[in-house]
Formats: sequence, structure tokens, C-alpha cells
Amino acid sequence: MHFSKGVFLFGAIIALCPPAFAVTKCVKLSSSTTCYNNSGERGQSNWSATCGGISIQGIGFCGSQYGGSIGKTTDTVETSRFNDDNKYCWCRMISPAVSRWVFIMGYQSAGDCANSCASVCAPNVLNFAAFRSALFSNLSD
Repeated sequence: MHFSKGVFLFGAIIALCPPAFAVTKCVKLSSSTTCYNNSGERGQSNWSATCGGISIQGIGFCGSQYGGSIGKTTDTVETSRFNDDNKYCWCRMISPAVSRWVFIMGYQSAGDCANSCASVCAPNVLNFAAFRSALFSNLSD
């Protein structure tokens, strides 16, 4: 009986001790970073670009939340149960870090948005400093 209590206590001590190492990502991206080699196909959700020699990956998503202008950010994109309301395109970088959602534009219909959103995220990384600035600020892992 004494032996089993000792094993339990030892196991509890190990479970409470975190590992002694951590991983840090250092990525230097800003609104002045030059981006090129963008890719985003119609009818898909993924997009990519190379910015400052760093390969970035992202996704496009259509929601009911109007962003107002290019570069407006949010932590969560709202959607409506009425499909036709989900016509506003939001873009997010997911690698090498996770960005906030960044508004890009609205469409006539939810179907047009779903078909085209990711394909407009990619070129806007190249063409709009305000979009890059919003995408590359407040990054998380």
C-alpha cells in the first residue's frame, strides 16, 4: 500500500512539471514587405503568396459581416443562417502565423463570394499596403 502511494505521488509531480524548452517563430512581415508569386483559384478556399522571401498560406471565407473598407479586421467572422447574407469576403493568413480576419470586399451574392473570395485575397496581398498591414499585424501562433 505504501508503494502505490509513492508511485502516484511521483506521477503527479511529473505531470505538473512543464518541458524545459520552447519554440519561437521569428517572421518579419510588414506593409512595406514586397509580395509576389500569388496563387488563389476560383472555387477554392486556399490562397498563397511569397512575401519577403517567406511563403505564406491563407484562406478566404464569406460571412454576413460587412467590413466597410479594405483592411478592417476582426477576430471572428459572423455568418447568417440566411445564405444570401453571407456575401462579404474575409481573408486570413494561417501560416507561418495566424492573422486576424481582414475584410477585402462584398459581392452581389453569397455564391459569387464563395466562388471568388480566396482568388481575390492573394492578389490583394500584392497590391494593397493597407491589406498587408492588417494581415501582418497582431499575429499569433
